[in-house]
Amino acid sequence: MAVNKVPQASKMVITIENGVNAKGQPVQRQRSYKNVKVSAADTDVYAVAQAIANLQTHAVIGISRQDDGNLVNA
Repeated sequence: MAVNKVPQASKMVITIENGVNAKGQPVQRQRSYKNVKVSAADTDVYAVAQAIANLQTHAVIGISRQDDGNLVNA
């Protein structure tokens, strides 16, 4: 049985270090950007995330892409 993934939505997530808590541990925050084209290449999404990251005052820890889709029987 063959199964195909039908893309539905995609978002870009930038994780930043947003200071430290009372115990001195780093606090992380995620900034999500929805409505990323599901057909957009990963390199293009990363380039946009880097451009946004350069505008941040806090250190960027990571960049990720989260894709949602439906699995259908082919």
